Amino acid sequence: MFKSISNKLTFIIVLLVTALLLGSMIFMSYSFETYYTRTKKTALSENLETFRNKAVSPSDTLIQSINEFEASNNTRLFIFGQNGALQYMAYGGNKIDGDYIEIINRFFGDLVTDKSLVEELLVNGSIISREYERQDGSIRYFLTASSINLRDADSFAISISSMVPINESARTIKNFFIYVFIGGFFVVVILAFLISHTVTKPIRKLTSSSKELAKLNFDTQIDRTQKDEIGELADSLSTLSMNLKAALNELNEKNRLLEEDVLKSQKLENQRKDFIRDISHELKTPITLIQGYTEGLIDGISEENKEEYLSIILDESKNMEKLVKDMIELSYTESDAFNLNRTEFNLSNVLVNCAAPFLDYPDEKLSFSFRIKNQYLIYADLNKLSTAIRNIIKNAMTYTEHQEEAQVDISLYEEQHELIMKISNSPAHIEEEELENIWVQFYKKDKSRQRKEGSSGLGLSIIRNILEKHELDYDLMNEGNGVAFVIRFKDYRRSDQ
Repeated sequence: MFKSISNKLTFIIVLLVTALLLGSMIFMSYSFETYYTRTKKTALSENLETFRNKAVSPSDTLIQSINEFEASNNTRLFIFGQNGALQYMAYGGNKIDGDYIEIINRFFGDLVTDKSLVEELLVNGSIISREYERQDGSIRYFLTASSINLRDADSFAISISSMVPINESARTIKNFFIYVFIGGFFVVVILAFLISHTVTKPIRKLTSSSKELAKLNFDTQIDRTQKDEIGELADSLSTLSMNLKAALNELNEKNRLLEEDVLKSQKLENQRKDFIRDISHELKTPITLIQGYTEGLIDGISEENKEEYLSIILDESKNMEKLVKDMIELSYTESDAFNLNRTEFNLSNVLVNCAAPFLDYPDEKLSFSFRIKNQYLIYADLNKLSTAIRNIIKNAMTYTEHQEEAQVDISLYEEQHELIMKISNSPAHIEEEELENIWVQFYKKDKSRQRKEGSSGLGLSIIRNILEKHELDYDLMNEGNGVAFVIRFKDYRRSDQ
C-alpha cells in the first residue's frame, strides 16, 4: 500500500490534518471553558472599572448606566451599602432573585470573615473576582466587585454572572467538533488523494520514462515542462538519457569495429595459412621436377634426352623466378611502404602502350580490338597503374579459349559522368560462385590445381591492391560470350590534344 509515493503523501496529509482537527477538538473541549471564563472575568473587571469611574449623581442616570452595563455584559449588577443594604439595581427594582441573594449573602459573609478583602476593596480600590456554586452544586457563578463612591459614601458594585451559558457553549462546541471532525476527515481524505495524485503525476511520468531508459530505449520522450525540482530532475534525466545513448552508440560502434577486427584477424590468419599451403604446393612441383631431372642428368642419362631435361629444368626455374617476383610484388602492394606517386598522365596512350607488347602474341586465333575515341587525362601513379593494366590484359589473353573468333577488346569511353576502361575477352566464362573466390591468392577453379602456363595465381590480388590503393571502383563480370574487367574513374578530364 505504501510503496507508492502518492499513497504515502495521501496518508501523511490525512494523518497531519486529522491530528490537527483532533487536537483542535480536544483543545477547544478542555480549554474553551477556562479561556472563556478568564476572558469574561477580565472584560467584566475592565467594564466595572469604567462604570465606577463615571460621574453619576442622579439616581435615574445611575439606573440607566446599570441597565446598559447588564445589557452589554450579559450579567446582573447590584449596588450595596457597606451595611449590606441594597441601594440600586436595574430598572429601579428592589427585589433580587433567590440564587443571586444566596451568592450575595455568601460574598458579604466573606467580607465579614476576611477583613483584608474589605481593605482591598475600600482602601486599595481594587476589583476582585470570585466563583461561587449553588448549594446543590448545579450552577456556578462568578462575582466581580469593586467599591464605588455615591453621595460621598463608599458602596459596593457587585456584578454576578452565571456559568451556565459558558458550559452550554463549551458543550455545544464539543458536540459540533465531532461532526466537524467526521466531515473534515472525509473531505481531507478526498483532497489529500487529489493533491497527492496531482503532485506525483510528473513523478509517475518520470518513473515511466526511467523504465523505458532501463530497457535501453533512449528515444522515449521525457516531460520537461515543470519549472520546479521535478523539472530539474527531468532535465537531469534527459541529459543522462542523451549521454547514455551517445555512450551506447559509441560502445556499439567500437564493438562493431572490434568484431570487424576480429573477423579481419581471423581472415588474415586463414589467408596466411592458405598462402603458406599454396606457396608450398606451387614450389613443390617445380622443385620436384628440377630435382628429378637433375638426378637423371647426374646418373648419366642418354645424350638424346639431356637437352630436353635441361630445357625442362630451365622452364621450371623461370616459373619459380616469376612466382617469387609476383610474391614480392604482392607483399609490397600489401605493405605500408606501398605509396602512390600521383602525376597527371594520358590514360589513352598508357592503355595502348600497355597492350603493345602483347600484340605480337604468337597465336593467329587471338586478335585485339581498340575503341578509344578521345584522349583522357587522369591523376594517378603511372607505374603502378600500368602494372595493373598489363596484368589485366595478360589475364584476358591467358584465360581466353583460343578459337577462330577469340578476341580481346580494349575500350575507353565516358558514361554517366564517369570514365570507363573496359578490357574484355571472349570466348570465356567464369561461374558465378567463382567470382568471389577468384580474387583469393593462388585460387584455382579446377581441383587438380593446374594453371595456365605463365600464371602464378597472384595477378588479380596484385591488381586488386593497386586499384584499391587508388580508391577506384572495379568489377569483374561475365558479359555475353566473354568476361569483362571494368574500372571506373570519377576524376578525369578530356585532353585538347
